[in-house]
Amino acid sequence: MTNQEIVIQFLNGFNDPQRIHESLALLADHYRFKNPMVALNHKTEFITLATEMGKVLTGVKLISTAQNEDWVATHYEFQSSIPGLESNLASEWFRLEKGIIQESILIYDASKWRKVYEQMKA
Repeated sequence: MTNQEIVIQFLNGFNDPQRIHESLALLADHYRFKNPMVALNHKTEFITLATEMGKVLTGVKLISTAQNEDWVATHYEFQSSIPGLESNLASEWFRLEKGIIQESILIYDASKWRKVYEQMKA
């Protein structure tokens, strides 16, 4: 699989809860993830976050991808069941090594999501 195909498979796992484990298997143990509210340094930390977010995320609609060497850039819409946050545009950059996702940086308008994260922490 190409790096783009790997990233697409990873994101598609968020559309089918029974296949999310396949997506998580594409992450390195030392996977680093950053978004406007958190910076995580291990796959287990991301799994904890993904489990919580999985309670409100309803899907990912991929809009476009581009690849440059070890990096894959994506533009997608992620959907949630939270009123007012049903549709969210995002850009996420993934760095891969030998077919494994090493890190990603997710950028989106987090102004309304901050309340959701605070409630998850409580």
